[in-house]
Amino acid sequence: MHGGCKGKKVNQHINISMLLTASLFASPVQALETLPKIMITADRVGQNQATISADTTVISRQDIEQSQASTVVDILRSQVGMDVASSGGAGKTTSVFLRGANSGQTLVLIDGVRVGSATTGSFDWANLSTADIERIEIVRGPQSSLYGGDAMGGVIQIFTRKGTRGSKTHISGKLGSYGTSSAAVSVLGKTASNISYALTANGLRTSSVSAAAKGKENDPYRQFTLSGKLNLPVGKGELELIARHVNGKTSLDGGFPLKDILNYTSQSKQSVDSVKWTYPISDSIESSLQLSRSSDDVVGYDPAGGFNNSDFRTQIDQLTWQNHIDWDALSLLTGVDMYRSQGYSNSANLNRAITQAAGFAALSGSVGMANFNASMRYDQNSATSNQATYKLGVALHALDSLKVSANYGTGFKVPSLNDLYFPASKFSAGNTNLKPEKSKGWDVGLAYQYQHSDMKAGIHATWFHQNYQDLIVWQASPTFFYSPSNIGKARTQGLEISANMRYQASYLQANWTYLDAKNSSTGNWLARRAKESGSITMGSAFLKLNAEMVWHIVGPRFSFSGNKKYMKAYQKTDIRMHYTINKQWKLTARVENVGNVRYQEVSGYGVLGRSWYGGVSSDF
Repeated sequence: MHGGCKGKKVNQHINISMLLTASLFASPVQALETLPKIMITADRVGQNQATISADTTVISRQDIEQSQASTVVDILRSQVGMDVASSGGAGKTTSVFLRGANSGQTLVLIDGVRVGSATTGSFDWANLSTADIERIEIVRGPQSSLYGGDAMGGVIQIFTRKGTRGSKTHISGKLGSYGTSSAAVSVLGKTASNISYALTANGLRTSSVSAAAKGKENDPYRQFTLSGKLNLPVGKGELELIARHVNGKTSLDGGFPLKDILNYTSQSKQSVDSVKWTYPISDSIESSLQLSRSSDDVVGYDPAGGFNNSDFRTQIDQLTWQNHIDWDALSLLTGVDMYRSQGYSNSANLNRAITQAAGFAALSGSVGMANFNASMRYDQNSATSNQATYKLGVALHALDSLKVSANYGTGFKVPSLNDLYFPASKFSAGNTNLKPEKSKGWDVGLAYQYQHSDMKAGIHATWFHQNYQDLIVWQASPTFFYSPSNIGKARTQGLEISANMRYQASYLQANWTYLDAKNSSTGNWLARRAKESGSITMGSAFLKLNAEMVWHIVGPRFSFSGNKKYMKAYQKTDIRMHYTINKQWKLTARVENVGNVRYQEVSGYGVLGRSWYGGVSSDF
């Protein structure tokens, strides 16, 4: 989490009146329905979302299909508390900032497996397709007491599809602007002997736009994903086998300032392989053991040579043993988590690894109208000091439809392999004396749900505050030699409001985020975090046609630390619709950036203008 803003007065503000109006309009005056019962795994085991204290968002398969989004990050762009920065069109490096935390300070899990680059210490969202995704869970606030390092800002969990009773085949195809074409096929089912299976293949091609905002030639991208999940009954238990492999290739630009570079490409491969065994020891005790490996490889090639030629290959091997004891009013979770992160690079002459081992425990329960939880974890690390973290939370239910929650927790992040071991040269070197980054944070939330006759409405508001210290910052010496040190401090705080309303076949969803994210030493803004942002989705269904409009609002930001490269606020609108021909066939259409707005997510990098897409899908 590096630099931010000081001195420069920001004169451009966002008109948020429509967002506030939508939030107030959706706010109920009388409680007639309990909060929705949605099962989530924010505390590592399935729980009712209405009873947990953590601030969470669940995005279902239905939500994903309704959005028509090709990538997961396109869905995250419209979520409360999220900032997204893509470096120039489809397939380019894409970062997600949750509640102002650095992109590497939010843990990303796919089917319970840690993913991301061990060398950079963060996950690149550019290649994550939605074709095989069943649901997405966003857990905000420090979660290191359950998930360890990288969970300072929160956890984003991705769950791939799982077969259900019977057999189903889904096929889809899309065409659109910028020479875009995509196709996907999924086969899912469950046999009479309870063997569940799911297999998805998905591919996408696009000529996209120039990665350089002022470039003249397009930088195309292609991606292919193959994903499978098999669940086998073994006695009273279940064996789950998971494999997910992604290949992406994109053209890039470079230089200072950024300009076209012909034939400069980046080839990326991301994979997840996992074996998980779950066994109910008794009616109240369940044990699970998961062995997994994730890999993240990026190879840059420029026929002209130079610094653009690079290769970084990393893998994370993980073993997790978890035991859950469920009594009437209490639930106890204990476990051991071990993983080894290794990175290779011929171009950088790097071959290093770090290992971590941890024990964790969590207790949750209910007393009267209160649900409480407490968790703690101790992590041992081969490269840096050991860390102990904890979290406390409570959810109060004065009414069945009202929840008031509060959480306090600590977090940490271990230095990446690049931070620790990047080989010394005349330009830079890693630092083996680095300490882990640390944080402390709290939040207070209110959730209220209402239903009367044909109308449903709800509102959710959360105020949060988090302090970060010992942040790792790469700085240049007077001789322009770069190395990292623990000199950074930051503070993030803000208000998140989300609201929803449905009346018969029409609906409205709105969210707004106020974020004060600053470097505590300088007062500068943290880079690429908007002070204000939000979205409004309005939709309606008529007979077989469903149409909706999404209005995105992003406030002013600085692209780089130290208040460098100011980026103006922008607003853009998307329109999408689908028409159900019959039970098997559906037509889809959408227009993104209807107003052809010119904006930036990273200074100097291109973004898509107005674009059109149409598709057809079938289930049989």
